[in-house]
Amino acid sequence: MITLITANWLLYLIALLIGVVTAFWIWAATGRDASALDDFNADDGLLAKAGEPVPPAEPKAPPPVVAAPAPATPPAPPVQKPVVKPVAAAIAPKPAKKPVEAAPPPAGKPNIPPAVGEPDNLRLIKGVGPKLNTLLISLGVTRFDQIAEWKEAEITEIDQYLDTFSGRITRDAWIDQAKFLAKDDIAGFEKKYGKL
Repeated sequence: MITLITANWLLYLIALLIGVVTAFWIWAATGRDASALDDFNADDGLLAKAGEPVPPAEPKAPPPVVAAPAPATPPAPPVQKPVVKPVAAAIAPKPAKKPVEAAPPPAGKPNIPPAVGEPDNLRLIKGVGPKLNTLLISLGVTRFDQIAEWKEAEITEIDQYLDTFSGRITRDAWIDQAKFLAKDDIAGFEKKYGKL
């Protein structure tokens, strides 16, 4: 505990100062203009020496009564219109909103032309990571030339199987990237899309 305090002494000092200022502010805000010491009377008999008679206390005069001014006529309260709520709306519970669920991908494989030849490393396409690469291979997409030949129909067909990755084909320009990679035009690819 001592180590904690010595390591953070400045924070504790600031917290103490904030506490003192807050306490003073609260004390001042409560309107205490006079304390008990201001009402101290030396002649109240508490300071009498032993053996001396205590003089009788003089009765204090009651404070003068100040007549309050006559109250002004209060303004008429504003007329409030009653709010009428339909009974059926107050009783009937609001229907719960159902979360919008994405349609599950269709079962099976997409209807696209099959790839011919050895599979390419599809992860060279910008926007294709390990999960998407595995998904594409499971759908039968394995070659750059296959992707480069896709038209709108194939894009729509594949896109419905991509689930959370849908829209990535056009957004990441896979077809254009695949055209460069299918021709082994690495310089053209890197000029347009950056280093591989």
